[in-house]
Amino acid sequence: PQWLLRQEYLMLVKDLRLPLPGIPANESLRWTPLTEPQIDQVLAINPALSEAEIRRRWEDGQECLLGWMGESLVHYRWDATVSPYLPYLGKTLRYLQGDIHATDIFTHPAFRGRGIYTASSIMALYRARDFGLSRSISIAAWWNAPSLRVNLQKTGRSVAGTVGFWNAGLWRYYFTSGDVCLDESGGIWIRPPVLKEHDARSSTSNG
Repeated sequence: PQWLLRQEYLMLVKDLRLPLPGIPANESLRWTPLTEPQIDQVLAINPALSEAEIRRRWEDGQECLLGWMGESLVHYRWDATVSPYLPYLGKTLRYLQGDIHATDIFTHPAFRGRGIYTASSIMALYRARDFGLSRSISIAAWWNAPSLRVNLQKTGRSVAGTVGFWNAGLWRYYFTSGDVCLDESGGIWIRPPVLKEHDARSSTSNG
């Protein structure tokens, strides 16, 4: 099948200097950082994740927030302000100053369809802006309709471009489009946004 030979991902960005969407009300949802005692609970809701991968992300400087309903762990998200390695692409995402990237987001299958992913994504935008960051980056496969719906329709991200590769025997050929670039060492980066004057005024007036 063609998807085995060609894989493509959309690079999605949100300029945090512009107005952000409102956070959906969900009083039953609370957030805590991931610590050692919760590792087993994270692995229980997503057996595809390993403890070794969790520790690798921690060593990379990534942060994980857990979403709870009562005593049930229903969601987690990983965000990074350091340049993370993306194993599904075989590349490192190079950050510019002010960037943050959602490296992994997962909702327990039994709790999907309740707006948790949307609430998590919008909450993370406000949190990043409060930390003084200016751009949030997300990556979604072209076929991942739920992720694209949340990113484009709910959080108001825009498509900066695409990155992908062709598999040809032992060789892999990368390609990019739009504002997505490959540097000389093979890392991926996205050209910075240009904030127009009227957008800057709107951002200031909206806090």
